[in-house]
Amino acid sequence: MEPTGAESSKRAERPARETVVAASSHEYQRAISYLYERINYEKTADSAPYPFRLRRMSEFLDRFDLHGIAGKSVPVIHVAGTKGKGSTATMVASMLTAGGFRTGLYTSPHLMRLEERFTVNGTMPSESDVVLMIDLIAIEADQMARTNLGVPTFFEMTTAMALMHFRNSQCNAVVLEVGLGGKLDSTNVCYPAVTAITSIGFDHQHILGNTLGEIASQKAGIIKDGVPIVSGTVQTEARDVIQQIASRKNAPLFQINTDFSCELKNAISPDDWTTTFDLISHQAPVRKRTDWTTSLDGDHQARNACVACAIVDLLALQGYKISDADQKAGLSKVPIAGRIERFRLPGNLDVILDTAHNTDSIDALCDCVERRAQGRPVTVVFGTSRDKEHKPMLARLCQVADELILTRYFGNPRYRETSELKRDLPSGCSASVIENPQAAVETAIRRYANSQLVVICGSFFLAAEVRPLLEKLIQP
Repeated sequence: MEPTGAESSKRAERPARETVVAASSHEYQRAISYLYERINYEKTADSAPYPFRLRRMSEFLDRFDLHGIAGKSVPVIHVAGTKGKGSTATMVASMLTAGGFRTGLYTSPHLMRLEERFTVNGTMPSESDVVLMIDLIAIEADQMARTNLGVPTFFEMTTAMALMHFRNSQCNAVVLEVGLGGKLDSTNVCYPAVTAITSIGFDHQHILGNTLGEIASQKAGIIKDGVPIVSGTVQTEARDVIQQIASRKNAPLFQINTDFSCELKNAISPDDWTTTFDLISHQAPVRKRTDWTTSLDGDHQARNACVACAIVDLLALQGYKISDADQKAGLSKVPIAGRIERFRLPGNLDVILDTAHNTDSIDALCDCVERRAQGRPVTVVFGTSRDKEHKPMLARLCQVADELILTRYFGNPRYRETSELKRDLPSGCSASVIENPQAAVETAIRRYANSQLVVICGSFFLAAEVRPLLEKLIQP
C-alpha cells in the first residue's frame, strides 16, 4: 500500500505499490545489505557516548508523515525494561489481535529474519514490502546524511520501517518495544496511550549508568505527561525513581506489589509447559484474574502477563476494550521464539532455547530449569557477548548444570572468547569448550540417550545460529 499523507516538495517521488513486483532474492539481499551497512549499535560492544538523537528520529518521521501511526491517530503502547519487555509487548499485542484490533508489533532484536521485528497480527511483511520500504527510507536517509542531523542509525531506520508498515497495513493499534534504555531510544518519539516498564536490572551499563537508579532514570524517560504507566519493577531504588518521575509528570502509576500482585499457580507437568497465574487487584482499574494461563513458561512470565493485563485494563479506560475471553485467547497463544522455547526430541529429551543474556534473565531461566528438570541431568550450552557480565551468569548456570559446554557465535563481532569464559568459571565448576555452536548443541544432545534437559542460552545471536538445527531435529 502506498504511503499516504501530504508530500513534502523535497521528498523523492515514491513508486506506486502496483508497480512493485515480488522482490527477487537478489533485490531483497541488496536492500537488506544496505540496511545492515548502516551504523548498528547491536553489533558493537564498545563503550561510547550515547549516540542517539530524538530530533533526528522525529525528522525522519516528519519526512514520511508517520507521527499519526506513532500515536496521534491510533493507540500506542510503549514498553521498556531490562527484561520482560519483549514478552510483555508480545502478550499485549496478542490480546489486542484476539480482541479484533489490527495490531502492529515492533520488537528487537530478531532471531532469524529482519521482518520478525515488525509484524501485523503476528504476520511478517513480505520480501517485496521490505524492499520497497528500505528503498524509500534510503532516499531520505542519504539526504539526511548531508545535514547536521547526520545519517540515521540502523535502529532508527528499522523503527521508521515498522511505523511505515503499520500505517500501510492500516493498523488501529501499535505496540512498541524500546530497543535500549528509553529516554533517547528512537521509539521515544511516539505519543503513547499507556507506557510500561517491566523491570530494572544491570545491563548496558556503559550507556545507561552503573546504578539501578541511573538505569531506572533512563528507562523512565518514556513516561509522558498525564499518560498512565504500569511498572513491574520491584527494587526499591528503581521504584523510587520511577515514582518520582511519574509524579513530576502527573502520570498515573500502577505498580506491581502495590496496586496489583501476581501469584504463580503452576503444577509442573512434563507435557504442559504453560504458566498459570492469579492477578490480585489492590487498586482499580486493574482487575482480578483467577487461573489465567499464558503459553510462555516461567514464573517471570506470570509477572509479565500480570503487567500486560494491567496495560489492557488501562487501555479499556480509554475506550479500547478487550473481552476476558479474547484476553485469555491472546495469552494462550503468545508467539515468541527463543523465550524458554521448548524443542521436544525423541527419548524424553527436552531442549530449551532461551535468549537470556544478563544476570536477571539467567536467574529466571534457571528457576524454570530447576522446576522442569525433575531429576533429569541438565546440560547447559552457553555463549555470550563481551559487553555482558558473564561471571554472575556462569555462577548461576553452574548451580543447575550437570555439564557445561562453552561456545560462541560467529555472525556478530560482539562475542566473548570461550577462553575468557573458561578462565572465569567459579571455583569447583568445570566446562568443556566447543567453539562451533552447532557442534556444541549436537554434542550436548548426544551425551545422554534418554531423559535429558539441554539448555542453550547467553545471547540472541547464539540462539539465532542454533535454532535452525533444532527445527531440523524435530522434523518427522
